[in-house]
Amino acid sequence: MMSKRLSPVAALVAAILSATCEHSPLTAPTNSTISLTAGTRVLPVGGSTQLTAEVIEQAGTPVQNGTTVRFFTTLGRVDPAEAQTRNGIATATFFAGDDSGIADVRATSGGASGSTGTTTTPAPGTTTPTSSGGSSLQITIGAAAIKTVTVRVNPATVSQNGGTVQVVATVASDTGRLLSNIPVSFNATHGTLSSGSATTNAAGEASVTLNTNAETDVTATAGAVTSTATKITVLPAPSILLTCAVGSSGNCAAISAGETVTFTATRAMGSSAIATSTLDFGDGQSVSLGSLSSPQSVAHRYNQAGTYTAQLSATDVNGDNTVTTFVIRVEDLVATLSLTLTNTQTRTVQATATLSAVGVNIARYEWTFAPDANQSALTTTSNSATVSFAGAGTKDVTVRIVLTDGRSASASAQIQVP
Repeated sequence: MMSKRLSPVAALVAAILSATCEHSPLTAPTNSTISLTAGTRVLPVGGSTQLTAEVIEQAGTPVQNGTTVRFFTTLGRVDPAEAQTRNGIATATFFAGDDSGIADVRATSGGASGSTGTTTTPAPGTTTPTSSGGSSLQITIGAAAIKTVTVRVNPATVSQNGGTVQVVATVASDTGRLLSNIPVSFNATHGTLSSGSATTNAAGEASVTLNTNAETDVTATAGAVTSTATKITVLPAPSILLTCAVGSSGNCAAISAGETVTFTATRAMGSSAIATSTLDFGDGQSVSLGSLSSPQSVAHRYNQAGTYTAQLSATDVNGDNTVTTFVIRVEDLVATLSLTLTNTQTRTVQATATLSAVGVNIARYEWTFAPDANQSALTTTSNSATVSFAGAGTKDVTVRIVLTDGRSASASAQIQVP
């Protein structure tokens, strides 16, 4: 029996078809399924993740090794775009690129369809790959992944003198994953920010510093999400008062040398809590007054003429300082001591001493009477003394006053006793 020979044209067509079949990629048979998974569904701009496509035949066995799987994406890129299976698995890498958004990624092979649970619906504003069948998933990139932005400040308070606060914004996805490489902009109602923006680190945090001396609201914005305002409050500043008195007088502007003055240090109404305070008298002496939880009164004597500046300084519990001063002019004591003698009865004399200086403190009066007085020497704290004499004649009386600072003055007088 003779074989039928092909015409030249038919032979050429058959050769072409044979060559095409030999070089066509191997794809999954009909009714196979593809399951597409990703190492992560949330990526920063410029990030990447591995894609894994598992291809299973209808019978439940992996497809033949070398089966080609094609990958498609609406944002970023997949490399390689085609991969061959081994034990039913084909892998590729998804690269996010420089744009934020939601990438719809698909894997296809022949007539395979997506397996249950792996196919997703494209988000609004995205496009679906034109190839049909296969399995798809979505990967959120950059700012598109942002769900929450929270702000914290440390410390949350500043003094009225101002202070520096660290402002930290934390950016997270809807699953709570912390997002890195996300630009964050900061806003403050008062003060000066070290920078208006920063980028989140691996812990999802972006930070700047703020200098302010007033109540301030701070917010942070990443993508389309803005944090709620975090308030920085102002602590009251330390405030103190210093008064000075001489005896019952409240005027210490000019006093005499040797006079004792009384300073009173007080924490003012509305002041922050005082930690320590010191009163410097301006003459090389000082005293610690503590927290000034109640008014503190201190007596002090200036023995030398001159102008002195008493200074009360205080530091509050926040470390802030304040100072208040009082200027005192101390003058030399210029005084006249006079002595008056009165014959009150026969041979009885009352002596009265008068010092012209005011505001001085007299410790005692030392009296002497001569001759033939019933008390030749007498000391009193009042300015008068009374003695009797045995006989008539001229009597001598002397008084010496001693001030509390040790200074003294004397005066003498005579009287005729009948």
